[in-house]
Amino acid sequence: MHPAVKAALACAVVAAIGARVGVAAKPQPVTAPPAATAAPSLQEMPCPPRHLPEGDVCVPLLSPEEPLTRDTEVQQERRTRGRSFEVLPRRPDRPEDPRAFRYPIASPPLILRGFDDVASQPADASPASVELSAERGTPVQAIRLQGQEEKTKVVASGRLVGNTVITAHVVREGDRSRTYLLVHGRLDAAGPDAKPGATLDDGQTLGFVGDSGSPGVVRLYLEARRLREDVSLDGLDIKALTDPATSVATDLRNVLSELEGKNGRAAP
Repeated sequence: MHPAVKAALACAVVAAIGARVGVAAKPQPVTAPPAATAAPSLQEMPCPPRHLPEGDVCVPLLSPEEPLTRDTEVQQERRTRGRSFEVLPRRPDRPEDPRAFRYPIASPPLILRGFDDVASQPADASPASVELSAERGTPVQAIRLQGQEEKTKVVASGRLVGNTVITAHVVREGDRSRTYLLVHGRLDAAGPDAKPGATLDDGQTLGFVGDSGSPGVVRLYLEARRLREDVSLDGLDIKALTDPATSVATDLRNVLSELEGKNGRAAP
């Protein structure tokens, strides 16, 4: 074969081999894997039968046999800035007006917050608590609750809501007796007779209004709690007394004695 023809054939073979290599080496486009399907949120998930969505939970509906009203008291849950509390609401047989009751200071006092104004409750306070306006040093008196059977007893004194004194009250409700606690907080100081274990007469001084735990804002913190039936007061410290496992908050209007007319005397 002529040398020129051999050279031409050799060039053609080399070119063909190079083209095949180039095609094989050409990078292929990368296809991204399909995005994972996001798990449906609780709001997108269907609720079970006889439930309705409310926020991120499913709320059960009443069964057809369940009455719309209940004869027994119902504990409600209130939420205050991310915290939840168990509360015994005002009984319908008790006055709605907070000024109809006797308080540990001159009654009726100026109410700074509390009762039905749940939105104003601070994050660290029970939604059943109230704050009452008074001058620094105003005596805080022991009071008898509606239906109270025995003398008021001091069960704790120390730091809780500022300087705090907690009293216990045995109250007759129908055919049974229950123990209620009154939490008196923000005190300037406890009274000289307000020692744990002491009993106090109606009107006896248990402390003095102040601003402890919240300097600059003088007022009386007041909260009522009902001791759970299977709990004893013996050996409980001041923090344990207000623990939800020990007692449940109750609307003050359920336990405070009612005023009679405008003379400031409490109903028996």
